[in-house]
Amino acid sequence: MIRASDRNAIATVVAVFLAGLSLKPLTTDMSFLPLAAVLVVLVGGIGALLRRLRMNNGMVFGAQLLIVLVYLFGIAMSLGDDGGWWTQISQLYAGAVEHIQTQVAPLSPHPGVKLLFVTAIGLVAILTDLLVSGIDRPAWSIIPMLSLYLIPALGLTEDISGWYLVLLALGYLGILFVDSLTSAERWPRHLIGRRRRRGGLAVSAGRMALVVAVPTLALTLLVGTVMPLPSQMGWGFTRPSGSDGPLQLTDPTLDLRRNLSRPEDRVVMTYTTDQDSGAYLRMASLPMFDSRGWQIVPMQLQTSSDLPPPPGLTSPSEVERSTTISVGDFRSEYLPLPYSPRSFDAEGDWAYDPISLVVLATGVDRSEALRNMTYTAESVDILPDGARLSAAPPGRPEDIEHTAALPPDLPPEIIDLTVEVTKDADSPALKAAAIQAFLRGPDFTYSLDPQPGTGYQALENFLLNDRRGYCEQFAGSMALMARIVGIPSRVSVGFLPGERNADGTWEVSLHDMHAWPELYFEGEGWVRFEPTPAIQAGSPPPWTVEGEDPGDDPQDPPPPTQDPSADPSVEPSVEPSTEPSEEQTTTPDDDGEAGGSIAWQRILLVVGVVLVLTGLALLPGLLRRRGRAARLAPVDDPVEQVEAAWAEIRATVVDLGHPWPDGTPRATANTLGAGLDVEGRNALTRLARLVERARFGPTPESADGVADLVDTVTASMGAQEEWDARFVAKWWPRSFFNELRGSLPGRGNRG
Repeated sequence: MIRASDRNAIATVVAVFLAGLSLKPLTTDMSFLPLAAVLVVLVGGIGALLRRLRMNNGMVFGAQLLIVLVYLFGIAMSLGDDGGWWTQISQLYAGAVEHIQTQVAPLSPHPGVKLLFVTAIGLVAILTDLLVSGIDRPAWSIIPMLSLYLIPALGLTEDISGWYLVLLALGYLGILFVDSLTSAERWPRHLIGRRRRRGGLAVSAGRMALVVAVPTLALTLLVGTVMPLPSQMGWGFTRPSGSDGPLQLTDPTLDLRRNLSRPEDRVVMTYTTDQDSGAYLRMASLPMFDSRGWQIVPMQLQTSSDLPPPPGLTSPSEVERSTTISVGDFRSEYLPLPYSPRSFDAEGDWAYDPISLVVLATGVDRSEALRNMTYTAESVDILPDGARLSAAPPGRPEDIEHTAALPPDLPPEIIDLTVEVTKDADSPALKAAAIQAFLRGPDFTYSLDPQPGTGYQALENFLLNDRRGYCEQFAGSMALMARIVGIPSRVSVGFLPGERNADGTWEVSLHDMHAWPELYFEGEGWVRFEPTPAIQAGSPPPWTVEGEDPGDDPQDPPPPTQDPSADPSVEPSVEPSTEPSEEQTTTPDDDGEAGGSIAWQRILLVVGVVLVLTGLALLPGLLRRRGRAARLAPVDDPVEQVEAAWAEIRATVVDLGHPWPDGTPRATANTLGAGLDVEGRNALTRLARLVERARFGPTPESADGVADLVDTVTASMGAQEEWDARFVAKWWPRSFFNELRGSLPGRGNRG
């Protein structure tokens, strides 16, 4: 015979597996699902078996935890043997964390990620089983299961399907329904007949489950609506006029890291151009620097295929370029374009930022906007003259509040290093060239191997210690060092020119993805530098090379000519503006903590909304309890005390959904007492006599013990009612709403 514990275990297994499906959008490897399903069944099965043997909750929990550990150990050992079991397991989990940090969802297959997902689902299964069957709190089981849904909901760069929330809700509803069946079996035997007349045990239990399920599911859907899902939790990019809400973009450095780390390389786009040389295809710009690294900032997008002239460029050193680009199997919401773009012709909805000249997709399914698309672009190549650049002072870009700002907690060792590297340069451009030469020197090594540390720690490690990294570290370091000597800077992410075929077509592969710094000079605008060693990026731009023509392609350039007329100032000559650009819409907080701050602000908003809604839902019940305490509080007048107690009995009857019988107090007690147990019936009869004596007797009796009589009667009344009726009576009492309606202007008290 199936027992209640068996039903609870089955419902828990089904619900946790449905919740675990929420992790599917995070990876392309679905092999974790059957492994997780087996583990969830094992957890539920061992729990049901031990509860049949009347084991206590501690033993059940310990056995389930042991099963999970043994099962995970078996999976870890099956994934390889690398220096012992502890080393194998620790490396799998560490590799999973690194893979998640350096990849963009959906993640490519990784054994550590598989183990991590199975671990998460197994732990949720244990916690859910403990809540449902262990401590008999099935309504709380939504908490661990919802955590599985929130992982992709908060972490993905695009909204996950609403079906995952539906599946989660269905599993939760199943747990509540099974719990209602169990509760129904515990009801007093003499009430079974009444329940069957109302439609059967299952129907009655279903009604009870819905009392909790409907508001809970409504709350879950509300949370799913207002939670900071990816489309709401972004970097603060404002949509063009006529669109709804801000855009959220993936961190381009994550794409960069992922594509450079792929063991296989493949061509993702080709292009033809009317110039002999290839072009850097720029996608994104990161102008803000803080302890987390280089970040995107908010921008006001403009809907047009014609872009403004390059910011800050007043010199004539530019060459017009026409380019036709064909993209293959590559997804992105950024449009790769040569800098500086003047116009583009691409299918779909696109908009540009007038400050950075970055072009973004704004339509539906933006992350797929670029895949398998061919488009054309008209642009101008910025080719500064070396001598003129050497004499140019730093300029003041429109977004100087981002591109010239230095964080106050910047490690002083990096500042000292920068001063040492640039001490012999007599102008800002020559200081930039000195920084570039320093980073391209023999002390630095290009490497894709992950290095220890994050934020400032990683930066110090790169510049001062191991000096190993890839283009992101080289570009970010030069941009930062340039700011230290007073030159506004930003980091751009895109693609190297690629390789040219015999037919003149250029091929660009995943491993051509690249980051480089851009520095701002008066009259020259944003100028590209190349600090990454030749193993990855080739030669530095020719305008940093003495005696070279901008169209040449030198392989081993000397430093640029030092112009004696150049400004010899060593101190930073650009003061960051404290006033934001009028065209920018700053959705993050003012300190620039864009991504994390917005996420936490929206999470706190959700928590606040949930607390307010919960408070409003509980308010009637809380006020009703306060009114009951006031009625039963001791007073000097015994008549008042007895009448208040009788009023409380009347309110309880109304709360439970029954009419108040007509007649004398004794007749009322006889009618109401017919369905009570002996103790409750006797207490009600005693209270009715006290009421009659208080109303009609020459002297009232003492009211001592009246509150106890009321407690006995109300407890007996509640015991005869179904669970849903008691729940409604406690939290949404009819007597409270009757009194509220009676207190409205023009309405009498119909109590």
